[in-house]
Amino acid sequence: MQDKHPKPFNLTCAKRSWKILGVEEMSFYMKKNFLVCLIIPVLILSGCQTGGINTLTAPPILPESTVAATIAAVEVTPDVTSTLEPTAMPTVVFTASAPATCVVAPVVPALPAEIDGLVPSVSSTDWSYGPETASITFYEYSDFQCPFCAKLAPVLKELQAKYPQDIRVIYRHLPLISIHDKAALASQAAEAAGLQKKFWQMHDLLFSKQSEWAALSVEVFKTWLYGQAVSLKLDPAQFTTDLTKDSIVLKVNTAETTARNMGLSSTPFLFINKFPYQNRYDLETLTGVTRYFLLSGSAFTSCPPMTIDSDKHYTATIKTEKGEIVLSLFPKQAPMAANNFVFLAKQKWFDNSAFFRVIPRFLVQAGDPTGSGLANPGYRFTNEVTPELRFNKPGVLGMANSGDGTNGSQFFITYAAAPEFDGKYTIFGQVISGMDVLESLRPRNPEEDPLLLPADKLLSITIEEK
Repeated sequence: MQDKHPKPFNLTCAKRSWKILGVEEMSFYMKKNFLVCLIIPVLILSGCQTGGINTLTAPPILPESTVAATIAAVEVTPDVTSTLEPTAMPTVVFTASAPATCVVAPVVPALPAEIDGLVPSVSSTDWSYGPETASITFYEYSDFQCPFCAKLAPVLKELQAKYPQDIRVIYRHLPLISIHDKAALASQAAEAAGLQKKFWQMHDLLFSKQSEWAALSVEVFKTWLYGQAVSLKLDPAQFTTDLTKDSIVLKVNTAETTARNMGLSSTPFLFINKFPYQNRYDLETLTGVTRYFLLSGSAFTSCPPMTIDSDKHYTATIKTEKGEIVLSLFPKQAPMAANNFVFLAKQKWFDNSAFFRVIPRFLVQAGDPTGSGLANPGYRFTNEVTPELRFNKPGVLGMANSGDGTNGSQFFITYAAAPEFDGKYTIFGQVISGMDVLESLRPRNPEEDPLLLPADKLLSITIEEK
């Protein structure tokens, strides 16, 4: 197996070399003990950046017809049919692990003090929507002239409407004045409208009509703003006066300076509960991240009791939208992993979750009820590896992790032999039927796909004991 595929089990960024933040100055977030990178890294970063940043192309916004056509194109019979027979592969020498141990672990890691102090807390000068009692706060650093910011703004509004009691959005100015000649003036316009209690109306208008004014000269833009003030039923004379008022200019300049001092030089930039977030900005991805933060309220507060009998035989039937996948579990070789899987299945932890990573000829990953690829069930346990079990054929069921001691609920099933995983990931089962169903799952790679297709659903997992 070539190493070109990303290891999908590294659910934290501490050991990865990717620069997910798009800002050189933010690299200290990646320190080993921080675990701040609770967002899976992708190749799609901020679209509006100033000098010194490696700019990556953002994905196109495609119409639904294109999405439908793309889905149809990938939902074909795979051209490779897997055999469950072992394949001769290079041998990795390793010893059997000690009996596994489990510890309680928070779903969301503690926020490092360095970052908590970096992001200014909400103040009376901030513009926000959503309740102050919300458990999740999105800090949005944005530029009205940035086209990617214009795409994010309505997504955040839709997300907040989806979770009206759980999400609060804080808007903060970050005009990229070196590349956007009217960004600061647009921020001043929103502030001027805010003095007449219409900040959000001007905010929405500037983003929704960005294509009308982005290419105008500064002077023509001022005239355009006057017309919009009239359309919003503002006092246009007062708006014109306030547009260049010293206090407003100072507020925008101070916001820009504060953001720069934080190391920010690209937009849009989000912090979620002060954790830095630079990933996809589509509604599905942000919904998954929201569900991840909310999961703490329903996660388990203790490790599962050991209830399986290692002398009995257990089969797990994964019901999907495309058929069933049946696996035989290995309670003798991996008692904690098998018991954990049985426990979570009976608790319906997996029900209606996503096959959020499907890489043909490599593997399928699931087991996260949020679909974000971030979650654990409230506890973590160590590996159970033995030389008698190897990733030497398709259909091997393994525990996803980011290193020994970080197994939780996420699992993967291989499409092909993967000997580089031997000794690193717990094997606790094998597909005995339904490889055709597994191979029919819709390909999607959150780390690389320019257009991330909707995930196929894992409907339920039932356990049979004999």
